Amino acid sequence: MSIRRIIVQSVLYTLYTLVAFVVCVYLLFPYDLLQQRLVEWLSQEGRQVTLTRLRPAFPLGLQADGLRMQVEPLSPSAPAVEIETLSVRPAWAALLSRSLQARFAAQLYGGRLEGQVRYHQAEGGPLWEVQTRLVELDVARHALLRTGDKVFIRGRLSGDTAFTLSQAGTVQDSTITLQVRALGFLGIPGWQVPLQREIACENFQGTLKTSQKQRGTVSLTCQSKELTLTTKDGSVGWKTPLVDSQLTISVTVSSEKVYKQEVDLLAALVRKRPDSRGELSFRLQGPLRQLRLGA
Repeated sequence: MSIRRIIVQSVLYTLYTLVAFVVCVYLLFPYDLLQQRLVEWLSQEGRQVTLTRLRPAFPLGLQADGLRMQVEPLSPSAPAVEIETLSVRPAWAALLSRSLQARFAAQLYGGRLEGQVRYHQAEGGPLWEVQTRLVELDVARHALLRTGDKVFIRGRLSGDTAFTLSQAGTVQDSTITLQVRALGFLGIPGWQVPLQREIACENFQGTLKTSQKQRGTVSLTCQSKELTLTTKDGSVGWKTPLVDSQLTISVTVSSEKVYKQEVDLLAALVRKRPDSRGELSFRLQGPLRQLRLGA
């Protein structure tokens, strides 16, 4: 037997042993214990997390089934997030560059979410960079947007998000671009405008940009044959808890016939008449938990 053949066989046997060891550890790993520790770690500081099952996902990944999260005081009785399945697959090659990177995909609210997360050392300290894409989420299925059989907002949500977090969880900067197809709006619980019918919007778009040192900027656009709604000078000051964040935004709305009754109702609430073009401008401001209308 030649030396070359001996070396080749030794290398193959070594690789076989390593692969077999990794597969055995991967399949026999105590995922029940990992699930328990993961739930305990996530359920802190006003968060309550439940997880039905944690199991391996080929190749060399994890899949979580039945993930639910409740956040105080945002959702004391209903889940703020409810995910049917979530799979995470690490990018093992990224370890060579001394960073952690993983791709994830989730099924939720009749649509899907996919993206990637990267943890690396930066000049000011370690950072988490997260990018996601939302595809056709049915917003009417979200527990916070319905009361019993009554749905306050319906439509199919898509969009992209990108944000950077510090080690402590502070948002350094973020960009969120969302689009809702066939939006239907009937107010929200506690909304001071008593809408008698659903406001329909064929195409609704929104953008939110934030940075660590500046207030976030917000822009919204609703376009349909019967209604036009645009915003300007939108800003948001983030606070903890989230519902105490301060929103200030100028809104312009107009409708020739179909929603004239709703526009007149808004005009009475803000004590301002529409201009000669039939456009009504007003301000929406205050904490997210109790927004107020003003001229």
